[in-house]
Amino acid sequence: MVDYAALRSRLWDVNIEYSALVKAKTEGSLARIAQLKAERKTLMALLAGDTTLRLVSANPMLPAAHRQSA
Repeated sequence: MVDYAALRSRLWDVNIEYSALVKAKTEGSLARIAQLKAERKTLMALLAGDTTLRLVSANPMLPAAHRQSA
């Protein structure tokens, strides 16, 4: 079962961090921006009902049901 509240909450956090990094436009943030873009895409797909999609991440902020090791 998908915990939509947790997914929406995580998407909110990702969007806030992404926006801050884009506004700051620092050189070192490019890798993190790419990670956040990938995570946003995955979270949006999960919220849209794509239950076959899984994040390949050990990120503890993600709901456990959507994590798997690489």
